Amino acid sequence: MTRLFIKRPTLVFVIIALMTFAGVLSGATIVKELYPNVSQPTVTISVGYNGASVSEMRDNIVQPIEQTLAGTPDLQTVNSVVQQGEAQITAVFDISSDTATDLALTNKAIQAAEKYLPTNISPPTVNLRDPTQSNVVTLALFSRKLSLSRLALYAVNVIAPQFEQIPGVSFVNVGGVVTPAYEVIVDPRRLAAANLTIDDVINTLAADNQRVPGGFAYEPNRQTTIDIRGDIQNLDSVRNLAIVPAGGSTVLGALANSTGAQVENFRGGLSALPGVVDPWTAQNAVVHIGDVATVSESYEPRLEAAHINGQSGLFLQVQKSADASEVDASNNALRALPQIERQFAEISFRVINVQSRFTQQQIVIVMRTLALAILFTCVAMLFFLRSWRSAIVVCISIPTSLAIAITVMKLAHLTIDTISLLGMSLVIGILVDDSTVVLENIERHFTQLKQPPEEAAVRGREEIGAAAIVITLVDVVVFFPIAFIQGQVGRQIGEFAIVVVISTLTSLFVSFTITPTLAGLWALRSHWKPWRVIDWFGQKFDDTRAWYTQRVLPWSFEHSRLVALFCAGTFALALGLVGIGAVGEEFIPPVDRGEIYVQLVYPIGTPLATVENGTFGFERELLGTPDTFAVTTVAGAYAASFGGFVSQTNVGQVHVWLKDGRARSTNYWAAQFRQIAAQKLPREVQAVVVPATSTQGGNAQPIDLLVTDLTGGDPTPYAQQVEALLRRIPGAASVNSTGTQLAPEISIQFDREKAQALGVDLGQAAQAAGAAFGGNLATQFETTAGLEQVQVIYPQADRTSIEELKSVAIRSSTGGIVYLGDIARFESTPTAPLVTRTDRRNVVHVNANYAPTSSLSAVENGLMKRLRSLHLPPNIVVRPAPLGQQDFMHQTLVGIGTSMIVSVLLVYLLMVALYNSYLSPFIIIFSVPVAAIGALTALFITHKTLNLFSLIGTILLIGIATKNGILLVDYANTLRERGYDKFHAIMESAHVRFRPIIMTSFSVVAGNLPLALALEPGSESRSSLGIVIIGGVLSSLILTLVLIPNVYLWVAPSDARFHAGQNGKPKQPTEKPKELAPNPS
Repeated sequence: MTRLFIKRPTLVFVIIALMTFAGVLSGATIVKELYPNVSQPTVTISVGYNGASVSEMRDNIVQPIEQTLAGTPDLQTVNSVVQQGEAQITAVFDISSDTATDLALTNKAIQAAEKYLPTNISPPTVNLRDPTQSNVVTLALFSRKLSLSRLALYAVNVIAPQFEQIPGVSFVNVGGVVTPAYEVIVDPRRLAAANLTIDDVINTLAADNQRVPGGFAYEPNRQTTIDIRGDIQNLDSVRNLAIVPAGGSTVLGALANSTGAQVENFRGGLSALPGVVDPWTAQNAVVHIGDVATVSESYEPRLEAAHINGQSGLFLQVQKSADASEVDASNNALRALPQIERQFAEISFRVINVQSRFTQQQIVIVMRTLALAILFTCVAMLFFLRSWRSAIVVCISIPTSLAIAITVMKLAHLTIDTISLLGMSLVIGILVDDSTVVLENIERHFTQLKQPPEEAAVRGREEIGAAAIVITLVDVVVFFPIAFIQGQVGRQIGEFAIVVVISTLTSLFVSFTITPTLAGLWALRSHWKPWRVIDWFGQKFDDTRAWYTQRVLPWSFEHSRLVALFCAGTFALALGLVGIGAVGEEFIPPVDRGEIYVQLVYPIGTPLATVENGTFGFERELLGTPDTFAVTTVAGAYAASFGGFVSQTNVGQVHVWLKDGRARSTNYWAAQFRQIAAQKLPREVQAVVVPATSTQGGNAQPIDLLVTDLTGGDPTPYAQQVEALLRRIPGAASVNSTGTQLAPEISIQFDREKAQALGVDLGQAAQAAGAAFGGNLATQFETTAGLEQVQVIYPQADRTSIEELKSVAIRSSTGGIVYLGDIARFESTPTAPLVTRTDRRNVVHVNANYAPTSSLSAVENGLMKRLRSLHLPPNIVVRPAPLGQQDFMHQTLVGIGTSMIVSVLLVYLLMVALYNSYLSPFIIIFSVPVAAIGALTALFITHKTLNLFSLIGTILLIGIATKNGILLVDYANTLRERGYDKFHAIMESAHVRFRPIIMTSFSVVAGNLPLALALEPGSESRSSLGIVIIGGVLSSLILTLVLIPNVYLWVAPSDARFHAGQNGKPKQPTEKPKELAPNPS
């Protein structure tokens, strides 16, 4: 192949052009993400049941749905969040399952559960989305002309649905919603005076709001449709409706069977009320809704309130589909925004945050790191090769190999993301390895053996070809076990492996074709005189090689036991750094996204108005800090760390976005916000400050423990003990839990016998009580902005005590009045305002971050060691949440740790097959543990952890470290075949291979230096990868050059046995052995 390319050099141009064209075309069209899109298929089910208690939602809705979902194929876990009147069930499926099938099976399960659900619930909605994922776009909505309720009407009914139709968008949450309604505030005293009930008002509204089709009128030569309008159209039409109670067509009908005294009492009550006419003297003799209620355009009872940068408004949180690209979903939403803005001239839209901007920023940063890696590598090659032509020849392998890798990624439907770009950055130094060792050998044949350029190119490539193939195959083999790692971890590393394998194989092809062709026809014919600094470097390098072969190596032979003891001791100490926790562990290091969540928890039962005032006051404090860019604040709800939006009256949340280009980190401002909270908030308010450092965005915390009672009891008391213990663990920060105090609740128990005796329908009684104190959506009508609700409720002043609840009037079957207190018992029964469930069991989430000076494993191990001191009952289980950071950390450590062991074994077996020897590969494998010494020590010195990135580096390090041993042992065996004895063969090999070993090692170091330095914002989370590579390569370089020659002398077969293996015919040396050092034997 090499001769063909040298004879037909135009092939080089054709190959380079095709590779470049394919790479550029693929790179322009490939999808871009922050991380590989390996999220598991997730289906979310939302169910509403107005007014239902938490226990009723759990028992009558959530549990039946969970039960029917339980047998669904590929279902991995089910998480549920239960609140008053609403529930969210999230079904997570196996990562290999088909999303369309998962969605269809979930819908089928919901249909099967419907027969067990209450008939008057809102139909369950099913979406293919993961509530734990961050919002791709956050928008703020303001209006000077529209009321907040009218703005909410447009946002919920028109704007959000339009965004949900955008490709890649699955769900839009509208925050701070104030639901508009025609509010009918019924005065209970006027109702009593008129002998009416709140149900009479509700029934009148429902019955007298009708719009029905009237068929057709057949006029001559045309057909006309008839629209019968008996619907509500404005406030006056509500006020003027005549109340029709059960048992009569008007109030007078209801009194038809009353005694004279009752009628007179009724008339006296009406006369005492201002603005109410006596029906016996009025012309129409009826009571209208306006006579007993105040009717106004208002909103439903507020459960939450929102501010954006200190202003009242709404915010839209756009979530992408589970299988969509974050960048595409963001861009699609932003492209659609101008058109939506034109439809609503009275509404101001403001973009608060676009998640893909951070993604694109990080991609640009990694691409800059990649460019710097290429530059540093090329400069290193220039100094080592002392020829700019030779440096170019070697570096051509970089863009050509990466171009083919990008093309394969495009064909395999992979993405350009942090993982794949890191693979490209890491592989830079490896890509030049094959070309470097080939070119170095070609130059040796040209300069030392005085061969013509073309012949030197062919001979030099052929001599080193076997070693180059072994080196490349080692890089390929080390990643083979990764294919068997399951789950998200395996998918993420799999993309990295594809980049490395394809790039490395391409670089081997380049080194066998393009490199020798350009060397023989162009590089070796250069007459360029190197710069003085390059000559100086070359002289120092030659001096260093002489010092190594004449001083260091002979000394190591004389103290071989000390060398072995030193290497073994340092290896054991390095492993001990992990064992004692000096090198911590985590899944992915925290990412500085510039976002902070502050959750303010007031005592349970605190009114919304109090929470609103306190939360908005705290918002003003944070707006005054210099690095704050934008703030969204919600009182009465919060974005939960376990996913989804939770309504809870006593909780407020402030979400802060920091400015780009700021000098201070997110952790710094999180600490400042904690101080502000301690100074400005009352003592009874708990402030939980959470920097948004998760790889998925949002306020998910790395420590997420589930406390479960296997007997079905309430785990909250035990979760509170775990939470208190976690607060005492060194390194734990922002500790909180979902185990809240019990909220006050009044339980109404009906006496069925009394109700039956008095002719009261229990359903009607329950509706009356719920309407009076919680409001009842009596009817609705169509407006230009959507459906407008008509809500009936008592005034807030009449909803303050149990006595007022007892006095709610109910119409009996005989037309008389019965009061709620006559047929029911009232008890105060505190209840949990929130229930979280995992896999059909009640759980409490105990969450925490860890301090920048600590690690995930340090906090987790510290907690688990002290957990025994709580003496929890055997039915109480504390475990990491499925698919959380702790779960992924354990998967990563086990999966990659096992893969590393298998990789070393496969590398050994590969070399056994290629060398037809058991001993030579055994000698080479000693390069691996000495690389681990530098890798772990570098992590310890720089305070980095073993994580997904650094463990990827260790896998790659196996291949890199093995190369040094291969270069030494392969050439030593070659020299022995030429007649060298064992000692002189390894000495000559160490002398000759010193240069390519140093060159390839420093090319890897130069390529990873920008990554390790982490000078760009957000790059610190990836720096451990470069640190591991640099530390491991340097220790492998230093110790391999000393250890492998000694191991070779100990283990390699004697000269007699070696030549016996060569059919007993030793060859005469083709070159005279250099007396570099005396033979110690």
